[in-house]
Amino acid sequence: MKIKLPFTEKFLWDLYKFIDKTESILSFFIADRPYHFRKPEEMTWSEIKLFKSNWEFEYKNRKKDFAKLIYRLKQSGYLKTLKVKDKSAIMLTPKGLEKIFTIKIKLTNKKRRADKKWQMVLFDIPEKKQKDRDSFRRALQYLGYKKLQKSIWVCPYEVLKETKGLIKRYELEPY
Repeated sequence: MKIKLPFTEKFLWDLYKFIDKTESILSFFIADRPYHFRKPEEMTWSEIKLFKSNWEFEYKNRKKDFAKLIYRLKQSGYLKTLKVKDKSAIMLTPKGLEKIFTIKIKLTNKKRRADKKWQMVLFDIPEKKQKDRDSFRRALQYLGYKKLQKSIWVCPYEVLKETKGLIKRYELEPY
């Protein structure tokens, strides 16, 4: 099952991969439709001028769209701008990192367990850790868990490693 992410989540995920693996993010902004160009010597002068003006128009629009996207992500609290040696830099905020973590969980490849059994998570997280408890429940849903009771969740997928990672991330081992 392939999950289609909203545009901003896709951008954040690609930004994370870019930072993590130093991949190019430019391909994300290239238009879907491929251009088939003739060699410049085969083009007329008017075609070259038209091509140049189209390219400049698309470049300016992509640049505006990118600026709008960055603005929206800053307004949402996922990115922030810092001044570093008289230059501006964009940084992921803790909220942005949390969003990327959520996206990573959503994109987890879920395969049914070979033994056809369901795994179960039981927890009793105190009220003082309510935020972590709610985030944990939401993450369990993304992994494919279903609520049996308020603090008993079951899942038919092979996501034990991811579940252990969630417990460790939210520091819920004692509960």
